[in-house]
Amino acid sequence: MKLQREFGRRVRELRTRRGLTQKELGERCGTKFATQRIGEIERGHMNVTLQTIAALCRGLGCEPLNLFLFGAAAKHKVSVPDARLSDLWNAADDARKGKLLRVLRELL
Repeated sequence: MKLQREFGRRVRELRTRRGLTQKELGERCGTKFATQRIGEIERGHMNVTLQTIAALCRGLGCEPLNLFLFGAAAKHKVSVPDARLSDLWNAADDARKGKLLRVLRELL
């Protein structure tokens, strides 16, 4: 049960960092995701399957590993702005990453 609560907290953290409501995340995950289901996951009331993890990753624009960065991994927390930048980078496709790198090179 503790693992489910930590997983749920991590899902909530990633969702709120992206500025999504539970309903918006449910819509991004697919048609089978109701707001109630997202709430159950976030409260740790649901033992998720691999298919659910894949859908959450699709909705959050992250890799499965990102959903499990809690517990011991949480000791190495980064600031919220750093985390948001990391999330944006991880969610970007190769074309967008290339554009960002060109902008950074110009700035530096």
